[in-house]
Amino acid sequence: MKAHCFNKRNWSCKLQNKTLLREKIFALRRAIDADVRQRAAEKAVALLQQHLIFQKSQSIACYLPREEEFNSMPMIQAIWRSGKKCYLPVLLPDRSLVFASYKINDALVPNRYNILEPENTERIPAQQLDLVLMPLVAFDENGGRLGMGGGYYDRTFAFTKKAVSTKPFLMGVAYALQQVDMLPQDEWDVVLDGIITELDCRQI
Repeated sequence: MKAHCFNKRNWSCKLQNKTLLREKIFALRRAIDADVRQRAAEKAVALLQQHLIFQKSQSIACYLPREEEFNSMPMIQAIWRSGKKCYLPVLLPDRSLVFASYKINDALVPNRYNILEPENTERIPAQQLDLVLMPLVAFDENGGRLGMGGGYYDRTFAFTKKAVSTKPFLMGVAYALQQVDMLPQDEWDVVLDGIITELDCRQI
């Protein structure tokens, strides 16, 4: 499955490609059976726990899955079991994210998109996270990430493009079938440092 534009200056073509690609990936994800989803989540979390990045990270951001997104709940539970701190994204008015602490049985409230967020006021700036497990629609071998189109993660982690030393390790979470040959990229798109699927967990 290829996603490219013959004229890189044609922004409408890029936008169209991204929109069409999202539709294709959404259809593929919807076709995955429930038992396959569960097995994929179990395989992915096992791979994640073996990775050095996870083992040495203490402050880890994850997400609550919605609709057909990859089931991240086993990963959240693994963070808790490992005695690490788990954080979930909270939307800000400027269309960026801050991350709130999420512990077992913490209250959750829906935001304006009806996505659940921690009611907990204990928050951490994105710069202080060690590892970020990010939802996505599609990814490529070069670390390209296609999100839902809101740009929240791109705005929040724009600083990683300039960071020379320490910064959060950005790891995309997806089914293997969400990989494409090449994603159309814009200058504001944040690149992934790694990817985890039901098949492997690797640095890019």
